Amino acid sequence: MNTEKLTFSKLVWIFAVCCVVGFTVETLWCYFRHGYIESRKSLVYGPLSVAYGMGGVLLTLALNHMRSAAGWKVFLASFIVGTVAEYICSLGQEIVFGSVAWDYSSLPLNINGRVCLLYSIFWGVLGVGWVKLVMPLVDRAAQYMPATLNNVLVWAFVAFFIFDSALSAGAALRMNEREKGKPASNSIEVYLDNHFTDERMHKIYANSRDVEK
Repeated sequence: MNTEKLTFSKLVWIFAVCCVVGFTVETLWCYFRHGYIESRKSLVYGPLSVAYGMGGVLLTLALNHMRSAAGWKVFLASFIVGTVAEYICSLGQEIVFGSVAWDYSSLPLNINGRVCLLYSIFWGVLGVGWVKLVMPLVDRAAQYMPATLNNVLVWAFVAFFIFDSALSAGAALRMNEREKGKPASNSIEVYLDNHFTDERMHKIYANSRDVEK
């Protein structure tokens, strides 16, 4: 068995685990830094931070062939991939939802507040640890997962994620429409207004802020 081969199910597992780990890290960081628990998730249901999941998948795709490469090469590749991914995530959120979840404007050597040198260095260090430590563990774990159970869990997560993403996008877009004074025009929008009020959405996306036009 070629343990270094990337399969769809392996990438789904990496995405899911990184989403949960990212959510946990962000929540703990907020608690230790500010002294309170605040929602750091990306979707309305589930402890998922999608940016971290995407980062994990991108690092895996970009660095899988570099397992035997020198550490500095892995660092440089991860530095670039992580920085580009973070910028795209920030820009995409602003374009689609008119908000941002982080702002590095106060940090030196930043680009439009979306990325900065310090966090790009973090991406580089993370990539080295990812290639040398995490990916070998993922390979070993994949060997012990029964194929049938693996398929059931993978597709259950995919179905849940698609549903959660669609609902989250709809709720966020509907909140933007309410802020503009647009009333609900169909049963779906009525449902979103009743179940995902502004108060609930602000609690879910407590770290998100609107972009000033």
